[in-house]
Amino acid sequence: MEFSEHIKTANVEDVVLRQPLHPPCRGTLCITGHHLLFSVREEGSSRQVLLLLRNVDAIEKRLSGSSGTIKIKCKDLQVLHLDIPGMEQCLNIAHSIETLSSLDTVSEMYPFFYRPPGLRLQHQWGLSALENFYSQMKEQQDRWRVSTVNSDFSVCPSYPPAVVVPKNVDDEMLKKVAKFRQGGRFPVLCYRHRKNGMVIMRSGQPLTGPNRRRCREDEHLLQAVIHGSDRGYIIDTRSSQQAQQARMSGGGFESKSSYSCWKRLHRAMEKGKALQESLIKVVEACGDGSHNMDRWLSKLENSKWLTNVQTALSTAGLLAECVERDGHSVLIHGSDGRDSTLLISTLAQLIMDPCCRTLEGFLMLVEREWIQAGHPFQQRCARSAYSHARIQQESPSFLLMLDCVWQLWQQFPLALGFSEALLVRLATEAYASNYGTFLCNQHQERSAQPLTGASLRSLPQEPPSGASLRSPADSFGFTLPLRFALGVMENTHCLFQALLKPTERENYSNPLYERTELAIWPSVHPQSLQLWRDMRLTCVRAVAVLGQSGQGCLRFSGGRFASLRRQMSRWNDHENCCPHPPQENPRILITGGLGQLGVGLAQMLRKQYGTDNVILSDIKKPPPDVYKSGPFVYADVLDYKLLRELIVNNRITWLVHYSALLSAVGEANVALARKINITGLHNVLDLALENCLRLFVPSTIGAFGPSSPRDPAPDLCVQRPRTIYGVSKVHGELMGEVRHISKQQAPVGPVHLHEFSLSFFSISIINMVLTSVAYVTLVLYRSTQLLEEEPQIFHDALSTGHHECYLRPETRLPMMHISDCHRATVEFMQAPECQLTLRTYNIAAMSFTPEEVAQEIRKHLPHLKVTYNPDVVRQSIADSWPVRFDDSNARRDWGWTPAYGLEELVTDMLDSIQNKRTNQGLPVS
Repeated sequence: MEFSEHIKTANVEDVVLRQPLHPPCRGTLCITGHHLLFSVREEGSSRQVLLLLRNVDAIEKRLSGSSGTIKIKCKDLQVLHLDIPGMEQCLNIAHSIETLSSLDTVSEMYPFFYRPPGLRLQHQWGLSALENFYSQMKEQQDRWRVSTVNSDFSVCPSYPPAVVVPKNVDDEMLKKVAKFRQGGRFPVLCYRHRKNGMVIMRSGQPLTGPNRRRCREDEHLLQAVIHGSDRGYIIDTRSSQQAQQARMSGGGFESKSSYSCWKRLHRAMEKGKALQESLIKVVEACGDGSHNMDRWLSKLENSKWLTNVQTALSTAGLLAECVERDGHSVLIHGSDGRDSTLLISTLAQLIMDPCCRTLEGFLMLVEREWIQAGHPFQQRCARSAYSHARIQQESPSFLLMLDCVWQLWQQFPLALGFSEALLVRLATEAYASNYGTFLCNQHQERSAQPLTGASLRSLPQEPPSGASLRSPADSFGFTLPLRFALGVMENTHCLFQALLKPTERENYSNPLYERTELAIWPSVHPQSLQLWRDMRLTCVRAVAVLGQSGQGCLRFSGGRFASLRRQMSRWNDHENCCPHPPQENPRILITGGLGQLGVGLAQMLRKQYGTDNVILSDIKKPPPDVYKSGPFVYADVLDYKLLRELIVNNRITWLVHYSALLSAVGEANVALARKINITGLHNVLDLALENCLRLFVPSTIGAFGPSSPRDPAPDLCVQRPRTIYGVSKVHGELMGEVRHISKQQAPVGPVHLHEFSLSFFSISIINMVLTSVAYVTLVLYRSTQLLEEEPQIFHDALSTGHHECYLRPETRLPMMHISDCHRATVEFMQAPECQLTLRTYNIAAMSFTPEEVAQEIRKHLPHLKVTYNPDVVRQSIADSWPVRFDDSNARRDWGWTPAYGLEELVTDMLDSIQNKRTNQGLPVS
């Protein structure tokens, strides 16, 4: 076909392009067989916009007099307006765009014409063959094998030529199992856990039908998977009711009687038309700025897009938990196994496997679980959210997967080796691409050799008479022999190879990436999930570079898809921010000031704000040097009246609340801990609100529990601590945020709003006496309260030269030097509220194991000997705590940066403790 047949007007002068975030510009519009090119003709501007016509989802034209306007809505959710002089030219351009963007002949698409510099057509297309994946399982090759039963795609058109199956299941059995599974998608291995050997299998639903048909070979295959284990799990991505309905129409599920060693779990996930409608609704909500915030949030909730994200992450977490924590193999399927099945399998592997979290590893995962596994991209991505056509087989399953990965990236920004830009690029390319990676519906169509002349004419154009399909969904699998002859893998370039070129790799790598071997467990609580801000639905930022020859620069546009929680926080802070006049120093009261942090913080604050402006308080008698260093008063946080008098009489503006009963003492006396930690906190909160104070409350690493993400722990996540101390700290974080927000309900009249408000800050800390260590996160800090004295290892190193450690040598925990902790507290309290996007932050400095600190000490004291005798109770507590904290928000919002690393910490600790021991007359080796 000649593309020129559809181009009645090739170019138009004096066209005006209008896009959000850009001023209108005038220039020349050109139409080619695959692109729309707009070139600005204004003086001093060389801007050019190049749009792949395949990216057009819908166009609207409006005629007015002798001119017209074309509104182009793209599959990547950007919107362009073209004001075209001349009615005929406007109609011709609109017709050309409509026709050329709707051509569905694969061989005429742009990837067959695109030849990027630095790449050449290669026989090996893609990143890895299945054999490379299988080579990672060498120690298990007695149980698994590579089968080529599908080498000619006759067993399952949507599977690759080679698959991994149990070794004691031969190819003839596989063929029988394929006839029993929808689409021929018999159970195949997609992941094996490196440590416990458990596996994830995926397949289509069993075709049991209303007569409850059985397949002995299928039962044998699944029995071979668990290999004598007590149980396996089948995760069905349909509800129980949907599975029952499917059985009545020829599908079904695995019965308890036939699969007695497998337990079936139903997790209903939206797919197909329902998921496409969810995308349409969320795009519609984000593109409509005419209603108020409440109505907008209501439309957003009704779209159920974030609910779909939550369900996907929750189901993937369940799958990962079955394999990682419970030690059971899992089979996952829905109906045909080409959408939600692939989504959940991908996310579970990301959660568990660090190799999948690198840039190259993630691309290989996408290739293995989506490209080779038969996700029908051409059907699912035929239209996006703007199309006016009736929904057929479109469904944004792949986009939902990328959104879920973005949620992981948000919660674990150090654990993923790729950046958000990669996810945006993949989302864009899936709908319209210069590359052949996402063409067609299955691996068979991409891998077939081009056919010629006589062989092409000899192919049947229709199914043989009487031929039956394995399922209604298989109609794509037989009747397209001409498309099998496309030679996609021979005549187009692979996107993944382009992304891994040295010149491109740095654009998609995460500079903060730190590999961790631990699983990353996502939080699915509503406050932990955000709208993907770089889907950019309403404000388009389309600055294209002509040299890229296509779509690469037209990214998802940004706007209302920002984090609602953080955005609302910014608006509230801008409206209600009440900084103290810069000429007035704050008046500061520190409760519990004779504990591990109070004295040191008071010294730092007195240097900045004057000795008389910082008042220490406690219920204990202070040492002489503390008493002489500045103001000290008696204060019991349970005595509300006394605290109120102190605040009013001393004109207090800042309150640092350190009074608390720590872990060990608190567990021994829960009633007292509840009074001091919770009742005392409520007194302080009430007084802070009444007197418009800037309130800082420390939290602790004890606020985290076994279900919390460990490496790294994000600012917002599931906590669920197991001690009264930890529970009281979580209570403090939440109550502080609630009372901070309550300033919005203050009476408004002659009195300004912020006169009835408080500013809440919090930190969780552990420190030791003098120069010491703090294990950290931040409520407006959270830090760890792991030790309540100077680390014994330093004393032992300087005295006996031998230390017995009650933790395993590889136990990794976060730590912070006490001076960094004091500095963080002050810097945080000084930060303008309008810069803060959270009320609870993490801060971090370092994270090390007992063996690593011992090695660092040996650089100074080579004779140190450390033996390990793990204490069961202490080890279990340490194992439940985070390994690292993600403090990227603190670094971004108020510039947090630690001064001490492990080397500096050890040097300072040894010098300090040596001087202390010498002054006390204690021996020093």
